[in-house]
Amino acid sequence: MKDYHFENKRDEFDTTIRLDHINEKLKDLENELPSMEDELGDKDDFLNAFESEKFDDMPRRQPQRREETLEDTRQRPRQPENAGGGPDDFWNKKTIGLLTGGGVLLMLIVFLLVKVIFFGGFRSDAPVTAEGEWPMLVESVLADGELLVYDITAGEQKTVTMTAETILTDRMEAEISADEVAEGDLLVMQLDQTGEVVIQATYGGGIFREEVTGLEADTEKHRLTGEKEKYDYDERTMFLYDGESISPEDLEPCDVLELSGIQDTVWSVNVLEYHGYIKVDNKTAVKNGTFRLDEEDEQPLDEVERIAVSEGSHTITVEGDNIETRKDTVFVEAGEEYVYDLSKAQEKVGVLVINANVTDYKLYINGAQTDSSVPAVLPLGEYDVVILKNGYQDWNQKVVLDKDTVSVTANLEREVQYGTVVIASDVEGTVVYVDGQEIGIAPLQTTLTYGEHMIVLRKEGYPDYEHNVSVETPVLHLNATM
Repeated sequence: MKDYHFENKRDEFDTTIRLDHINEKLKDLENELPSMEDELGDKDDFLNAFESEKFDDMPRRQPQRREETLEDTRQRPRQPENAGGGPDDFWNKKTIGLLTGGGVLLMLIVFLLVKVIFFGGFRSDAPVTAEGEWPMLVESVLADGELLVYDITAGEQKTVTMTAETILTDRMEAEISADEVAEGDLLVMQLDQTGEVVIQATYGGGIFREEVTGLEADTEKHRLTGEKEKYDYDERTMFLYDGESISPEDLEPCDVLELSGIQDTVWSVNVLEYHGYIKVDNKTAVKNGTFRLDEEDEQPLDEVERIAVSEGSHTITVEGDNIETRKDTVFVEAGEEYVYDLSKAQEKVGVLVINANVTDYKLYINGAQTDSSVPAVLPLGEYDVVILKNGYQDWNQKVVLDKDTVSVTANLEREVQYGTVVIASDVEGTVVYVDGQEIGIAPLQTTLTYGEHMIVLRKEGYPDYEHNVSVETPVLHLNATM
C-alpha cells in the first residue's frame, strides 16, 4: 500500500495519509448523504411539486396544421398505436423530472466534495485529524499514568489517564511506550466517553515539528522571529531546556530549538542546544584593540560586551597596538559565563638603549631603578626615564618605545658646587684678586665654584703673589708669602 503525502502551509511534507484512511473518509461521506438529503428535502416531493405546479399550468403551443388532402392521407404511413420516439414523446414530464432530480443529486455530490476538500480532514494542518481526536499539551506528568494536559481546542486544563490499553504512536505511526511521554509534549489524543481516559494518542496527526535556530522572542507580540521565519506562540506555550521551564526572554539566536505546534501556533519549545556567555575583562589594557569570535567579523574591542554563544569550543582573536596577537580556544558551558581576562595578554616589547656621556650612573624608568649596564627590554609604550650622577645635574626625558629598538642620547651637565676659600697674607694691606676681579683686603674668605681659579695678591713695594687653586672641597685655605 503506497503512502500519499500532502504539503502543509509551511511548504514542507507533513502528514502521511494512507489509502485506507481515504476510504474511511469516503464511507463517512456516504453516511452523511442521508442527513444532507434531509436538509435539502425529499427529491420526489420536489419533482411532484415541480410537475403539478409548472407543467399542468404551462400553456401548450399548438402546432400549425395545414389542411390535409385525400392524397396526403393516402401517402402518410400508418403508425402503430402507442408508438413513441418523437420529440414530444421524449420531453415528457417523467423525463424532465428525472433529469432535474439527477441535476440536484449532482449538485449535492459536488457540494460534498467541496466540503471534504476544503473543509474536511484532508488538510495536514488541521488540529483534529479524526472525529473525537484533539490536540493536548502535556503540562505535567503525574503518578500512575495521569497527565495534566491543556486541551487546546477547548482552551481548558484537565487531567487524563493513560492505561495499559492506551495505544501511543510516534510520528511514523510506530507504537511506543507510554513512559516516553514527557512534560511539554504535544499529542493528538482520543478519549473515551468520560473524557478522562486516553484510548489512543499520537505525536503525528496534525502536529508540525521543526528544528530551527536564529530566533528571538518578542514577548509583547508572543512571536518567535528570525531572518525569514516567524512563529506565533500562546501564553500557555511551554519553553523547556533540559526538562526545566525557562522564560522565552532567556532564548538567544544561537540556541537550537525544536518547535511543536498546531496550524500557525507553537505550543511547545524544547531547547536542544542552549547558550553560554563570554565576558571580556580588562579591555583597557589593550590599546586600539580589535576582537574576533570564531569566523565572525572583527569589531572594536571596547564595543564588546557580554556575548551569548552556543555551548562548546570557540576561538577568540585579540589584536592591539601594545600586545602580541592573541588567539585562544575556550570552552563555554551551557548556562555558564566564561571570563576572558586580557590582563594576561602578552605585550609587545622593545629595547631601550641609553647613550650617556657619563658612566656609573643610576637609571630610573617610571620610578623604578633599572640596571644601567645593559639595554632595557620593555613593553611598547611611553616611559619616564631619569639618570642621576653625583656632580651632575639630573637628566630626565619622556621616551616613547613604539618599535623593536629605540636609542636615546643623554648629555648630563655638571652640577654647580661651591667651596669656601680662606685667604691670608704675611703683609698687611694686601689686595686680593680672584680671576682678575678684586674682592678685598687679606685676610678674607670667599665662596668659589668647584673648579680652577686664579688668585693674585698685590701690595705696593712687593712683587705680586699669584696662585692657581683647584676648589674641590667645601673649605680651602691659602696662605700667601709676599
